[in-house]
Amino acid sequence: MIKASVRASTYATYAAVVNNRVLNDDALCAIPLDHLTVAMVGQWWERTITRWPDTAPRNRSAYQKLRAAVALAVEYGHLDHNVVSLRAARRRVKPKTKDLPDTADMLSILNMVPHRFRLVTVMCLFHGLRVGEALALKGRHIGGNSITVEGNLVRVLDSEGRSTMIHHEPKTPAGYRTVPVLAEFVHVVQEHVSTYQPGADGYATTTAKGDPVMDTVYRNVFHAAQDRAGVTARITPHYGRNWLITRLAEAGATPKEIGRILGQEDVSTIVGVYMRVRESRPAELMGRINPLS
Repeated sequence: MIKASVRASTYATYAAVVNNRVLNDDALCAIPLDHLTVAMVGQWWERTITRWPDTAPRNRSAYQKLRAAVALAVEYGHLDHNVVSLRAARRRVKPKTKDLPDTADMLSILNMVPHRFRLVTVMCLFHGLRVGEALALKGRHIGGNSITVEGNLVRVLDSEGRSTMIHHEPKTPAGYRTVPVLAEFVHVVQEHVSTYQPGADGYATTTAKGDPVMDTVYRNVFHAAQDRAGVTARITPHYGRNWLITRLAEAGATPKEIGRILGQEDVSTIVGVYMRVRESRPAELMGRINPLS
């Protein structure tokens, strides 16, 4: 087997995309490669976007993988040209803008999360950590008033096809960072360490059996807490990044400074995708202006 030149988690994502959208399409796979036409590819694309209307990036990824496979057949001389050439499928999907979660809703969810998951929830919702980063925190990463991010836990399939969590280093240098803990949540961090006493190399958040927590398990816990809290607004753990970026901007932080805290190198993503405006801010800002002074 040829060793993949990408991370195991990335390879698993690619495999899932190809299996679900290409190899599981019986109509497409029934066609011999040298009989495949542009029209047939177009029919496959219509089936794909109809079946998965809300996963445009993955649909486009499936198209890219199919195009790359056929391009290889062309390169090896099995085909004269690449019939996977749909202009619509190649079009990049504009990133969705992300809503700004309400602080009261976030606190309500936090209050309904089981105790052992409060640390992860605080780190995601109020400190901008990604779920994998929060789950990867170890005892040595937690200080009195700050936490250190040095990687993330990602879900991959082992040799027997079972999901497991493995540690990955940050993809970019920006991923290595120290994040100050907001004063309002220092007690949550301290209480967690005091209760669960993770060793220096032990994960701070584990299952009751002491195993690393699956990201899927935590998301289920999060949304169950959201239901119990009666929060109907769309909020995911990742929306904490929107909240923190917006609040940091309101406090006068520059995009570069925000990126340092969030582990985000792409300033344009911070400004264009994550940063939102609170409804009350325009009135607050206009109230500060005295045209006669």
